[in-house]
Amino acid sequence: MTTQTLKLPVILPSGEECDRCIARLQSELTRIKGVSSAAVNNARTTITLRFDPNIVTLSCIETEARQVGAGLANRIDHQTLDLRDLDCPDCASTIEKAVCILPGVLWAGANFASGRIHVEYERGVATIEGITKAIASCGIRACPLTPSPEDANRSADNRTPAWRTALLEHRKTITTSACVLLAISALALSYAGQPKAAVSAYGIGVLVGGWSTASAALMAVRSRAIDMNVLMTLAVIGAAAIGDWFEAATVVALYNIGTMLQALTIERTRKSIRSLMDISPKRALVRRGRGEYEVAVEQVRLHEVVIVKPGERIPMDGEITSGASAINESPITGESMPADKTVGDRVFAGTLNGSGAIELRVVHVYRETVLARIIHRVEEAQAQRAPAQQMIDRFASKYTPAVVGLALAIGLLPPAASWAWAYFHGSSILPEIWSSWFLKGLSLLIIACPCALVISTPVAIVTAIGSASRAGVLIKGGAFLEEIGRVSAILYDKTGTLTDGKFRVEDIVPLDSASCSDILKIAAAIELRSEHPLASAFQDAASRLNGALPMVDKFQSLPGRGARAVLGKSAYHVGGPSILAEIGVSDEKIRPHLDRIQAMGKTAIIVMRDRAPLGIIIVSDTPRKGTAPVIRELESIGIKHQAMVTGDNIHVARDVASSAGLSEFKAGLLPEQKLELVRVYQQLYGSVAMVGDGINDAPALATANVGIVMGAVGSDTAIETADVALMGNDLSRLPYLVRLSRATTKVIRQNVAFSLVTKAVLISAAVYPGLPLWLAVAGDVGVSLIVTTNALRLSRS
Repeated sequence: MTTQTLKLPVILPSGEECDRCIARLQSELTRIKGVSSAAVNNARTTITLRFDPNIVTLSCIETEARQVGAGLANRIDHQTLDLRDLDCPDCASTIEKAVCILPGVLWAGANFASGRIHVEYERGVATIEGITKAIASCGIRACPLTPSPEDANRSADNRTPAWRTALLEHRKTITTSACVLLAISALALSYAGQPKAAVSAYGIGVLVGGWSTASAALMAVRSRAIDMNVLMTLAVIGAAAIGDWFEAATVVALYNIGTMLQALTIERTRKSIRSLMDISPKRALVRRGRGEYEVAVEQVRLHEVVIVKPGERIPMDGEITSGASAINESPITGESMPADKTVGDRVFAGTLNGSGAIELRVVHVYRETVLARIIHRVEEAQAQRAPAQQMIDRFASKYTPAVVGLALAIGLLPPAASWAWAYFHGSSILPEIWSSWFLKGLSLLIIACPCALVISTPVAIVTAIGSASRAGVLIKGGAFLEEIGRVSAILYDKTGTLTDGKFRVEDIVPLDSASCSDILKIAAAIELRSEHPLASAFQDAASRLNGALPMVDKFQSLPGRGARAVLGKSAYHVGGPSILAEIGVSDEKIRPHLDRIQAMGKTAIIVMRDRAPLGIIIVSDTPRKGTAPVIRELESIGIKHQAMVTGDNIHVARDVASSAGLSEFKAGLLPEQKLELVRVYQQLYGSVAMVGDGINDAPALATANVGIVMGAVGSDTAIETADVALMGNDLSRLPYLVRLSRATTKVIRQNVAFSLVTKAVLISAAVYPGLPLWLAVAGDVGVSLIVTTNALRLSRS
């Protein structure tokens, strides 16, 4: 068997939701005779294949991979649709089921929090037009964010008139207004002594206002679900069956008013993430050949040159190749002060250019920009269910059937018992008994829907995550948002967290015949492939020397210890003092130099040739300003246990910890030792957060209850792996994060308690002495509005 990793330009279907397509590609490749496994990497740029070269050649596999990828691209498409007026999690579930049963739909996922549905379907079998019609049958309007070519051509040939578009846009408002006006007119006719005309007006009002609800109820029943639309429709039909048209019309009118207001309120929570999408320009000015062309951002290719004029938003992630300006990066980092950028600096899509004209080389296509990844991750976070929400969903799944059963029992059993008693005793049953108990049962049906309880948690979570994203904090889900508020201890990495992470070379101590410039060039050449902050310090210092860097082979990173590579016929090592123990060399000869450097609070980096020390590079880092007030603020809000962990020497660690206001620190730790320390703190204090830069702290960040990465802007790895990412290098976001988490938990508890107490009161009142249907509707919808409005307070955090 042979294993090969190939950089194949494999064609995959477009869209962010293509994990299933990658699984299909991998499955198809393993069907090739001789191929035992195939795995596409996370970046979707390579395929690792394990195959028998005696059975199949690599070129045959490559050809087959291209054919399979092209087949998937031609057959499968992905679309995201915006769901208008979606105000209930049950409705989202019903829509998802309705779309999934359509021919040609391979997968669908409705996200109540973001008000969107992601659909994966086969071209030629299913169409966006058919999918939107299925969603419309549930009473929800759907609009594709990026129409597919065939649907775009179809819509161009059959454009909807402006008046019809406006009618559809305001359909809910129009039907609600008509329903209310008809109910008021019917009431006036009833008082005027026109009962037949009043009944007709009531009936028309019920049809106008209840048609969409009944359609959605029918779709829910087909999907084997009982939601608010089903319960409300049964209540209206029941009221009409016993001739109580006033109750039926009032229920329809109040329900329409309540759902319209609730949809408007919930829509405010969704705008927090959509506002991020709106700040990214839709077109870019690109230099191609000798001309400049304005094109859609989707058409901008990698490495093309984009021109950004003063005052414009930057359309793509890129590296400045010409010009200089102050860039407002607040949409991503939350930092309102503009950052000065010049040639060689990175800039990001959605940020605002200042007074200077700049040109930039595109480093990410529009789907892979930092802003696009943030939006995608926030949407994923909003879709994830927090522990509190999972518990409420489990409760609701038992609560709704129980109350529906109680409603049926109360509405049918007492009248049936009265009828049986009257039958055997030869008397007649009074019609009032039927209507009285039947109305009580209908009231319970309305109250049975746990809508207020179900939305109490997700609306709060979505609002908090959206608020955090605007402040430059990316939270990966409700579970982490809840956990942050429970944290009792925080561990900080030193480099890049409590310090600026911008090392500078201060001196070089030769220990052999090599010159200072040779030592520096060797270190810079080895660290050229490293992500450690020291690498840029060596390269910056080496760039001021004459001559190019030597070429190295067989580079290998040693996390927490350094790096090694082969130069010529010798093996070279670069790292801290621990590198000596790594290769089994005594530090006796260079110990005086190390002691002197460490006593100055500096960091010593040793360069080794084979097993002999070649020289020592002295580097220093600057403590981050404003850290001590943040530490004190965290202590004041209950985080009593805070410590710094570092692989640096004890003298440097003491100086940095002192400047940060930390009394506890651990020095000379390797990555695995940091991980063990996290576990020790978890045993001592419970929930622990680890704050690091995401490069060498991955094991500790993964082990901590909450892993927080500093300065995730520009770091693909950090955005993908962290539980929480501080997009800017700003530790002051930590107290805000803790307060936001605790405020969110408090709001959730308030909403849940209020919903449960109100439901209990309404159920008791419905059973005895009895509730009018309109009051049951007002109580149920009113509670939903109150909990939603309460959750919106988090947007001001």
